[in-house]
Amino acid sequence: MKPRVIVIRASGTNCDIETKNAFEHIGAKADLVHINELLKGYKKLSDYDISAIPGGFSYGDDISAGKIFAIRIKKLKEDFVKFIKEKKPIIGICNGFQVLLKSGFLPYDENFKQRATLYFNDEGHFICRWVKVKANPKSPCIFTKGMDYEFYLPVAHGEGKFITDRKTLDYLEKNNLNSIKYIENPNGSMGNIAALTNEYGNVLGMMPHPERVIFKNLSPYKINEAFAPGYYFFKNAIDYVKS
Repeated sequence: MKPRVIVIRASGTNCDIETKNAFEHIGAKADLVHINELLKGYKKLSDYDISAIPGGFSYGDDISAGKIFAIRIKKLKEDFVKFIKEKKPIIGICNGFQVLLKSGFLPYDENFKQRATLYFNDEGHFICRWVKVKANPKSPCIFTKGMDYEFYLPVAHGEGKFITDRKTLDYLEKNNLNSIKYIENPNGSMGNIAALTNEYGNVLGMMPHPERVIFKNLSPYKINEAFAPGYYFFKNAIDYVKS
């Protein structure tokens, strides 16, 4: 039976179809679900095996990127806590990473206090280019399993600079929750952090876009692995659910 994926969208989300297609190409059944459908009870998070919050500019990035979407997600915090504690995978990509940070799901806080943010890039403008990254081989992250090598992923964001306090940064580094680090830091992120996971390893928030490079011919760089780097993020989640 194919794992069921919920791709949660909102007004301004624009990477939902690519995310859905990536999961389905690799062997899952994915549904596009507006956040309102969850809030009104038309759809239930518990009916799914994997959850994804895709990229875009939810609610026009009013107030700050991902903030309004995060406020709405927090209304479902009991459902998300249950999902996380059942160790079901959640991935937040770009705007989805901003949502996970601003809702308190990453770094995880039992009181859902926001412990980090993504601020305006050091360059002072939107950036859209390929960057070199490397997954942390010591990370518990299920999405980056086996990806102990350097690879390129595309980024496209105006507010991608990861910022937190020194205590939190030390905690993330000590526990290898900095699941992906920039080799080429495009935005000035503290600790060169491109992605974070939680202590279980089943929640991943990342600024680069893996859904945009699941095929080798989508990358301008030579790829020595069997598949394009983005492919493995989705395959690892699907394999994890099937195991």
